[in-house]
Amino acid sequence: MNIVEVRGLSKVFTQGEYQVRAVDDVTFSIARGELVSVTGQSGSGKTTLLNLIGGIETATQGSVTIDGIDVCHADERELARLRRQKIGYVFQDFNLIPILTVQENVIMPLLLDSKKVDQEDFHRITGFLGLEDRLTHLPSQLSGGQKQRVAIARALINHPGILLADEPTGNLDRAMADEIMQLLLDLNKEGITILLVTHEERYADMCPRKLIMRDGRLVS
Repeated sequence: MNIVEVRGLSKVFTQGEYQVRAVDDVTFSIARGELVSVTGQSGSGKTTLLNLIGGIETATQGSVTIDGIDVCHADERELARLRRQKIGYVFQDFNLIPILTVQENVIMPLLLDSKKVDQEDFHRITGFLGLEDRLTHLPSQLSGGQKQRVAIARALINHPGILLADEPTGNLDRAMADEIMQLLLDLNKEGITILLVTHEERYADMCPRKLIMRDGRLVS
């Protein structure tokens, strides 16, 4: 069963008298439980594609459906709920709240939905990610790899249908980047659906399925 359906998706940016087709008539689907990479040179449209799927940017034309919900035609309230409940987003620059502890950053999506924290589930996720002894630390007290683990825990706390990861290893040294990539592979083995944007060919090749973008189009 497909959790993501992308059909004829395009995003056109206007720059003066010119138009740039950042994403150009892209069509593909992702089955539940898949690990799919999107790779390509800088400027090929990878991150724009991910932002369209995640409802962060608005499509010029085409459609995106996640778990039966039409992303392109949802209003702001529906999009906010979709991003909290159906999509886990992991950013290259972590996007942690600096004045909150690790624990507070992780549970923030639950608080935004006025949900009670399931302590057993919280400790299972943070334990899996190796954060048990960092829960009272602030982001400034963490390494880059630890910050990304916190970001992944935050993305998983609401048990989303899909994890969207935008260059999650981009700000890490090679050793930490390898750790995060292995973690994504392990999460996928646990049944988590993941769409990974990366410029690192070796990470893209670790994924069972690889999509390649060039000039806004899928070429494979």
